[in-house]
Amino acid sequence: MTEFDIKVYESLKKLGVDFSAGLRLGAAVSGGADSVCLLLSLCELSREYGFKLFVVNVNHNLREAGETDGDSAFVKDLCLRLAGDGVNLEFIGQVILRGKLESIADERGGGIEDAARSERYKIFENVIASHFLDFLCLAHNQNDLLETALMRFLQGSFTEKYAVAARRAKFLRPLLGISRAEIEEYLRAAGQDWRTDSTNADDSYLRNNIRLNLLPLLDEKFAGWKSGVLKGLEKSELDGQLIEEAVEKAFKETESNKDSVLIPLDLLKGLSSAVKVRLLYKVCNQICGEQRIPFAFIKDVCRAAASSSFASKRYKNIEISCKNGHIIVKKSVKTQTDFTFSVIIEEDGNYEFDFGNLEVKKAPDGRILLFWEEKLLASNLTLPLLLRSALLTDEVETKDGSMKKVSDVFSDWHLSESERGHIPLVQELSSKNQRICCILGEVLGFDNWIVK
Repeated sequence: MTEFDIKVYESLKKLGVDFSAGLRLGAAVSGGADSVCLLLSLCELSREYGFKLFVVNVNHNLREAGETDGDSAFVKDLCLRLAGDGVNLEFIGQVILRGKLESIADERGGGIEDAARSERYKIFENVIASHFLDFLCLAHNQNDLLETALMRFLQGSFTEKYAVAARRAKFLRPLLGISRAEIEEYLRAAGQDWRTDSTNADDSYLRNNIRLNLLPLLDEKFAGWKSGVLKGLEKSELDGQLIEEAVEKAFKETESNKDSVLIPLDLLKGLSSAVKVRLLYKVCNQICGEQRIPFAFIKDVCRAAASSSFASKRYKNIEISCKNGHIIVKKSVKTQTDFTFSVIIEEDGNYEFDFGNLEVKKAPDGRILLFWEEKLLASNLTLPLLLRSALLTDEVETKDGSMKKVSDVFSDWHLSESERGHIPLVQELSSKNQRICCILGEVLGFDNWIVK
């Protein structure tokens, strides 16, 4: 075995793998450099210790048929060659029907990448169960760890989400301490080629944008940044363990059934803000499935809960109310897939909406100032204002004075159809052409589009 294989072996031992002849170890292999490297190294360990290896390949059907089918064929052919060389190996090919991931993304209100990850892990779970696997290895490496940390920071995730766990249940990531450069060096030494996903060059995807544009800048301008981030990830993981324990302890005091969760109001009020917010996220995702929930919505629920009574608040299929000393979280009966709204604001004051608080202030010189969640959006408006959901014909002014379709802005943000109806627009009714002066993208975690 090479020095690289020994590093993989030691990583797996540290993660709890018992290398015996009875071990049933899986590996998820896409055909890319990382997973092909993982496969070759695990094959060396299989030869050394006599265990059987199960190779899982998932065809997501997101790219051209020739490319995505070619990736799967490459992995299958490689497995046949390795088996012919004496490795005790079984290939398991899985296919996701074309169009399914797009439908899931639209239904859940997340992007294609999120939908693909969700379906891929469902397949992995099924393979683990049906083939009685002890573990399934994933090929995330140190570069992925850094990219994920930066991506989640830029998305405003909780700090404990920055790190990628080396082990989660039966999923193992033995390459997290190994760089992409080491991986490619290993493959070149073995004379092994790999497949390259054509979408890796598309920087409209956030992860690709970070890899192609941000990482080179950090490498050039900030020597030693990788070491600093990796140390920070270790620390945030420790913090995350403490927070998770507190959230789980609080969750045990809630009452759950098939359709709702009841949180004692006194319990919620007694929690720290950090635990309170995470408990609400956990409950919402348990009842309504994993989805992107605006932080502004959760903060609004926390503010309202402090008053001990509020009318129901909704976001998509989530409904939260306060009754009889409990916060009740349940699935909304009313579907909001085709959600639309329209409110005219004719005077200054505070206005409360499901997505947060909007404040209209009148300056001494008569100008109208617009705030959302205490953040100044615009400072030179005139009343009345119209707050509404977007229409297909809407256009908004860009920095250079040209006009852009609002639907194109939403496409740039990779919003699903169901999400688009939840982004508020602010329209100045007294202005020429009743211009759109603001797109409140921050409601779903994007930058606000402000027309100066």
